[in-house]
Formats: sequence, C-alpha cells, structure tokens
Amino acid sequence: MSETKQAGQAVVATKRAYWGQRITEWERSGQSQKAFCAERNLVLSTFQWWCAQRKRRKAAAKRATPFLPIALHGASVVEVELRSRTRIRFEGEAALQAVAQLTARVK
Repeated sequence: MSETKQAGQAVVATKRAYWGQRITEWERSGQSQKAFCAERNLVLSTFQWWCAQRKRRKAAAKRATPFLPIALHGASVVEVELRSRTRIRFEGEAALQAVAQLTARVK
C-alpha cells in the first residue's frame, strides 16, 4: 500500500473518531442536533452527514455475516443459501472441491 493511501486512511480514521465522539456527546446531551451544533460551533450539515455515515456503517456491519468454521469429511454435504433464498447443494467430492475453490478465492 502506498504511503499516500495510508496517510489518507489515517486522516479518515481520525475524522471518524472525532465525529464519533461528537455524536456520542450529542446522544447523551438530550439536545437537538441544531442546538448541540450551535453551542459547539459545529456545522450542522457536516454533523448530520457524519451521523448518517455512522448509521450506514452500523447497518452494514449488522448485514455482514461472518464465515463459520466447518469440518469436511469424505461424504460431506455443503449447502449454501444466498440472500435471494436460492440454495446451492454440493455432495461428496464436489463439496470438498467447491469449498477449496471458494476459500482460495476469498484469500
């Protein structure tokens, strides 16, 4: 990764932490966003943008399903259910090969 990209990611992380702290303060304050921002000389639209970003990130984190460890043996069956409710089923050697190919692509 280039130094420029790393520096950019560090800046974003710093901003995310800063605005995350402000949002937490606002949530605890009981004030409206407008009053909270006015009292602290924060730009309301910027504050609202960061609130929306935080909400999107939390929603995305909830949607993300982690991989579960599995143990495969010679007579295994692997069934994958997609978000569309479509199911794909592999049995025996095909199951072992499908999992091997999938894990190779994920890595």
